[in-house]
Amino acid sequence: MTSAEPLIFYPAYCFHLSPTINKWCPLRAIDIHGLEGRPGFEGDNVFFSLNHPIRWVRIVGVVVAIDQYYSYRNYTVDDSTGACIECSITTPKPADSRLGNDAENPVPDPYSEIDVGTVIEVKGSTHVFRGQKQIKVQKLQRVMSTSQEVQFWNKIRDFRKDVLSKPWALERKEVRRCKKQYMADVESMERKKKRKENRLAVEKHKRELEPEDKGRETSKHAKQESLVKLEARSSHTKGQYSALGL
Repeated sequence: MTSAEPLIFYPAYCFHLSPTINKWCPLRAIDIHGLEGRPGFEGDNVFFSLNHPIRWVRIVGVVVAIDQYYSYRNYTVDDSTGACIECSITTPKPADSRLGNDAENPVPDPYSEIDVGTVIEVKGSTHVFRGQKQIKVQKLQRVMSTSQEVQFWNKIRDFRKDVLSKPWALERKEVRRCKKQYMADVESMERKKKRKENRLAVEKHKRELEPEDKGRETSKHAKQESLVKLEARSSHTKGQYSALGL
């Protein structure tokens, strides 16, 4: 494929063959901001570099700001590429002082040692918040040495050269095979859905009939008891008449 040829964006059912979709992609902050969205993938938080689908990213940089909110925290990370990126992480909710002694023991903050000036590695998913790319943190840890930071920059370089520098390409037979498998999976899911709907409909019908059947059984039982009492009464009366010679 030459640079003049248009990019081919493969359907989502081909993504499992991608070298990027299920990988922690080592990127720079400026690269993450440059990822492009495409219609139909907004809810999946999938973005594209060329035609490579990317969901999971990792970066290394220094924390230059920390903003704490009620249930989450934003670390602003600068990796010296000309752009910063916010990394959002859920944090334990503060204890409610109004509960007094009944309040549960607060969960300790696992990132209390991370402060402004700390070099960190962040792994997470990319999403858009208020028009800006963010990383929703899955894992965060301190970078303990300069050599560790250099190793990460080497990973970025190799990933860009070996993967992101050229479009992702599949043979047509691979795309056809993926589509065939996808259609088979859809049909299987539809069959399971119909079986479940039929089972629920039968169960509902049984529940609707139960009160009527129960009422019938109760009425039948009451009639049987009445007949038994009537027969017993008639027998007793007949016995009385016989004793009187009538």
